[in-house]
Amino acid sequence: MISSELVQALLSHFKFLDIFIAFLAATLLFAHSCERRPRFWLRAAAFLLPIRVLCLLFAHTCGGSILREAVYSGFLLSLMLAGLMCCYRERLWNMLFYFGSGFMTWYMADRLFLVAASLCRLDDRLRPYFVEGTIPHILLYIGSMGVVYVTVYFTVERRMRPFRGGEIPMQNSLLLFVLVCILTPIFYFESQIIAGYNLFLYNLLNVGEIIFYLSMLLLQVQTLIAARERTELHTIQTLWAEEQRQFRLMKENIDAINIKCHDLKHQIRHLRETGQVEEAYLDSLEQSVSLYNSAIRTGNETLDVVLTDKRLHCAAHDIQFTCMAEGEKLRFMEVMDIYSLFGNLLDNAMEYEITLPRETRFIHLTVRSANQLLLIHAENHFEGALEFRDGLPVTTKQDRDCHGYGMRSIRRIAEKYGGEMVISTGDQLFELDIALPIPEAPPV
Repeated sequence: MISSELVQALLSHFKFLDIFIAFLAATLLFAHSCERRPRFWLRAAAFLLPIRVLCLLFAHTCGGSILREAVYSGFLLSLMLAGLMCCYRERLWNMLFYFGSGFMTWYMADRLFLVAASLCRLDDRLRPYFVEGTIPHILLYIGSMGVVYVTVYFTVERRMRPFRGGEIPMQNSLLLFVLVCILTPIFYFESQIIAGYNLFLYNLLNVGEIIFYLSMLLLQVQTLIAARERTELHTIQTLWAEEQRQFRLMKENIDAINIKCHDLKHQIRHLRETGQVEEAYLDSLEQSVSLYNSAIRTGNETLDVVLTDKRLHCAAHDIQFTCMAEGEKLRFMEVMDIYSLFGNLLDNAMEYEITLPRETRFIHLTVRSANQLLLIHAENHFEGALEFRDGLPVTTKQDRDCHGYGMRSIRRIAEKYGGEMVISTGDQLFELDIALPIPEAPPV
């Protein structure tokens, strides 16, 4: 039979391990999806073992000294950060941000536990069950952790997922870490002082700290989102300027080719009427010239330029390209928006189709209007599966920081005109649909 001394020993051991376990769980709430290093579990065991030894050592040497507790906690947290960097292949500033976020989460859970425990002890009937070391006391601690961790997971961690694989700015990580290092000791000592003479103010201060730290976490995530959007906008603007330059060059080249082809057709006709060249050769030559001279006519000059250029590119790579477009319906869109939207759309499709066997390559595009909506539908052959993040497919290229902006640019243009973009995969098809409302009085 288990003796009461053994139970007390186990509870005492848990007392010194619970902070470390709870804080590690809070940090892993943010760092769990980071890329693991080889032999992850061996590394984790190697770093958890000294942590446990230190916790046992602290249980026998701390003796309630605040100074010793501060030194011990600082060393323990530094060792934990080093262990996480050893186990996960992650940038230092990213892990420091997750580390600070985990500390804030754990601190909020600890404050909630103190408030709940103090309220339970107000009732004389409940007080004996909620003294330190009892089973209800420990269960209340675990429950408080669960409530806060679940709340942070759904309000903060999910919003941080788009930053996975990217780099969190150094200033954001340092700011979060400095706030934790400065504010936490101040809050801790204030609560210790107030707890001795006014329970109501003590609980009020703890609730205020919970609200403050949750607000700080949400503010930090919002700052990251804004910084990422500024970076993406700058990149898109840079690409936009390059697309303008390429558009002008493309239009000049196609105009020049059309002029040359037109002259060459006249020369071939003259040669056929007066010369002695073989008819088969002339037919072949005229057919080749017609390929480059037969520009696509949709009713929109900008769309004609884009589709003609992409059709030639598809022909050079054995990609079957079909298109049905009511180009005149695009008159409400700006020239560069038309060029960027269809250019990115077809470039992404062509880049993928080139990787497939020649007999399966195809791209189909339709542009039509229905019920005051401009409907754009593009599809191409697709094999495999895609990972989606924030409604967009995650690029499969190694350099993710330099790719993936094409789809963002397409969605940005759709949203600019009050429309929506939807991407779907299935039945060996990649389908992209855009719906844009057509203004009743389009600008001239």
